[in-house]
Amino acid sequence: MIELKVSATAVTDPREWKRLMLDAASRGPTAIDEATGMIYVLRHRDIERLLNEPRVHGVGLSFFDAMGIAEGPLRDWYGALMFTNDGTRHDRLRRLVSKAFTPRAVERLRPIAAARVAEQVSALRQAGGGDLVAAFAHLPMRVMCALLGVPAAAVPDFIAWVDALSPVFLFMEPDQITRAETAITDLLAYVRELIEQRSQAPADDLMTALIRAEHDGDRLTRDETVTMVANLLVGGHDTTGSQVGCTLLTLLVRPGALAEVRSEPALLAPLVSETIRFEPSITFAPRTVVAPIEICGIERPAGTMLACTFLTANRDPEVWRDPDAFVSRRFVEPEAPRLLSFGGGPHYCLGAALARTTLEESVRGVAEIAPQLNAAPDSLEWSQVLGRSPARLPVTI
Repeated sequence: MIELKVSATAVTDPREWKRLMLDAASRGPTAIDEATGMIYVLRHRDIERLLNEPRVHGVGLSFFDAMGIAEGPLRDWYGALMFTNDGTRHDRLRRLVSKAFTPRAVERLRPIAAARVAEQVSALRQAGGGDLVAAFAHLPMRVMCALLGVPAAAVPDFIAWVDALSPVFLFMEPDQITRAETAITDLLAYVRELIEQRSQAPADDLMTALIRAEHDGDRLTRDETVTMVANLLVGGHDTTGSQVGCTLLTLLVRPGALAEVRSEPALLAPLVSETIRFEPSITFAPRTVVAPIEICGIERPAGTMLACTFLTANRDPEVWRDPDAFVSRRFVEPEAPRLLSFGGGPHYCLGAALARTTLEESVRGVAEIAPQLNAAPDSLEWSQVLGRSPARLPVTI
């Protein structure tokens, strides 16, 4: 089997990258990046298997090794995340914090997301329109800060820190590394102060819940709690914020779908799922082979870097009926395939329910004002930090 070669890492335009990957998926189940040797796994069935495969782990510190970040607070923090750990250490951390992120627990937090969306919608209505990307850019961070109990005066600092840290899950330029190192030092110091305060004066917030998190007598250490709070902030900021942009663009060019949300509120959740399938902001998840494994007919040695490519899995014609069509009721059907954009297996996104809640409330709020897009969709520029998103969405109301 001759594996298709692509220059994926050389493509900086998110739209061109999407075209490149969809073309690759039409030619075969995998493609290999010419510059890095990373294997892009492109089909839904193969990705679903690999996400649950014990011979495939997260990326660990391999990206940091490649960037030459051999020591320091940024590497220490990154190396302690659930994202970079597997096995017993990962499982222990996940057990201790997972109760705070069950769909039922998150549903109780929906009013917080709704209130933050209402603030932005009110400002847009008063102005007669504006840029939806700018209006909702920091919504996920404001929601998370409210859940954690971060003082309102400190939220702008948290936004600045997490903006600087968002690129850490991919390869960074030297100036990005410098900004991220400064940001993680300041963020961890402030979070530690907040946790000390909560230890003395508990509150009804997520930070207190993490301090109290227990499983079979085991608890997070103070350092683990500090790391976890920063993990949640960084992991949920750009990923959710960029999907808000992708979701809103998908619906703005389909006013009928927004009208359906207004007339049929029960359609909100499945509609949001379809926007994630149709236009995902997070296009792939990196993984590492830790023991030889056959993938799509080729034996892959330990150390092989994989990219489980959600963008192409979401358009796989072997799984999805009319994969290139937006079908608002697709996920209403009980036999709908599983959406892989939040991952799967041990590394399934811990904040998936919270991300969905934030996205749903964003769509609900925007549907109420029925905005009109003031630009041709094909003329919009796109940007990417971790997730891809339209750079702006100018609308009138």
